[in-house]
Amino acid sequence: MSVSRQEKFLTSGRQNQKMRTREALLEAAITLAKDGRSPSIPEVAEAARVSPATAYRYFPNPQSLWNEISSREESLRRDFVGVLEGLTGDAEERIDTVVRSAAAMQFADQLLWRTVLRSIQDRWIEQADLPEADRVPNRGTTRLQMARTALEPLADRLPPEQLDRLVNAVSLVYGIEALVSTQDILGLTPEAATDLMSWSARALIRAALAEAEAPQSD
Repeated sequence: MSVSRQEKFLTSGRQNQKMRTREALLEAAITLAKDGRSPSIPEVAEAARVSPATAYRYFPNPQSLWNEISSREESLRRDFVGVLEGLTGDAEERIDTVVRSAAAMQFADQLLWRTVLRSIQDRWIEQADLPEADRVPNRGTTRLQMARTALEPLADRLPPEQLDRLVNAVSLVYGIEALVSTQDILGLTPEAATDLMSWSARALIRAALAEAEAPQSD
């Protein structure tokens, strides 16, 4: 089913019921992945208590299902709303809380997040030959928003362009890509990996402040 046909199906007749069925399929897939499985569409259908034929109308193959999940990082990270609202302390303390919370969540559901990452990479490959304007965005902005919120206390110490660069840099050292690197390349335990992510983020903050506060040469 093409994207346009899927959209037509979802937006015609009994829309509320269709959206509930779609959500049930997505939640079932996430639950199965958290149990260490890479489910097929029939398995997801069974878990969601719908027929395989119905499930295939929403997601014609597993890749389409995981593409949808990977584009909905906001919903997967809804627990971070409370984390961000509860941030206290200086920028280092705040980013430490964000990094450790992200690591705890992703290590707890590592198979799910690795599957999401694989789906993101597959989508990039599928769109590699398309013009930029025709590509579906690969990622959300949740991680950037989390880092920016954590670093808000630095807004009066760093010029906007330097703060933006710091937010970008910090976003490189935590999240699923950092998890994969610390596990697969460095061979660290989850605890050591989390400590390294936090240390890296805090080191970047110190480097940015040192650069901003260094005397300017004529």
